[in-house]
Amino acid sequence: MPTSTITESDAVEVLVAAGFDVSARPHERRGVDLLVSRDGETAVVDVKVRQKTIYEWDALRLLENAHERVLIVVPIASRGLIDAAKRDRRLGVVSLGNRLVIWNRKEIHSPDAIAKTHAPTVPGRRRNPWGRWAIMRAYLLNEKPRSQLELAEEAGVTQSAVSKSNSILEGLVVRSPSGWRATDRLALWHAFMAEYAGPGGITTYWYGLDAVTDQSNSVAAAGASAGVQILVSGDSAADQLAPWRVPARAVVYAASGMALGKLGFAQTTDERATLTFTVPTDHTIWATAASWSQRGDISTVDPVIAAWDVRRTGGPDADEAIERIRDLVLTGGRS
Repeated sequence: MPTSTITESDAVEVLVAAGFDVSARPHERRGVDLLVSRDGETAVVDVKVRQKTIYEWDALRLLENAHERVLIVVPIASRGLIDAAKRDRRLGVVSLGNRLVIWNRKEIHSPDAIAKTHAPTVPGRRRNPWGRWAIMRAYLLNEKPRSQLELAEEAGVTQSAVSKSNSILEGLVVRSPSGWRATDRLALWHAFMAEYAGPGGITTYWYGLDAVTDQSNSVAAAGASAGVQILVSGDSAADQLAPWRVPARAVVYAASGMALGKLGFAQTTDERATLTFTVPTDHTIWATAASWSQRGDISTVDPVIAAWDVRRTGGPDADEAIERIRDLVLTGGRS
């Protein structure tokens, strides 16, 4: 079985399959919180993702200083963790491997629990280098040599982060008399596509009846009315940047959660979704989108992120669609 790192979004999928309504909202210190609703009750939860099983005393320690309910997400919940959640309603558990949720002291199984009875094998993982990935995109989006300060502004990172990343990217980037530039942007493209692990944060999945581009436009318009920053990505962005295939799924990034149910969407699972909605932890996507757009009306992510999301959506013509976006980037085109 392929290895993967579990995330908050994995928990959202299990919760939705088990009959919960889930939305995300930003948190100044933690990044993103979840709002979990079931049986008329809505609770803000502090999500704690653990890449291996923890035990009762670990859970009790997490509860000691908690101001909200705590939701622990693990590959497979230990018996002690389950028992602790059954004693204290402030503690919730999502056990991904057997699709089990402990909520309000009760065990709740998602409908597909029998089909998915094995826990994922999860390796250790360091913190995602979103700054370096943003700097790679900055080099891809503009072939002209620039100073480290200019690169920092385009990527939304510090100048010291650019310096550190340039050292790591040695061989792919070089310093010339007029500034730093990529030595081989095609090689840099392939390196980014191989390395990027996504924007993090929390993703919820939605089903709509309208055309995919109309779905993303609807969310973008609602975000503008509510003062929520929105960027469209994936097929919706590709349709604006380099049209090639009929969009299969809308991808939307937002600065905070929104009530998509009021826009006519129904919450669903990844497999059935026509739109994914993410409140990302990777805040560099806003900076590189602005750098690429170079205008006040920023509606899409930068094309490198758009191509990554097209690949994630997949489909028989995804590779050709990605090549179209890649060619746009490498020839210096603009939206």
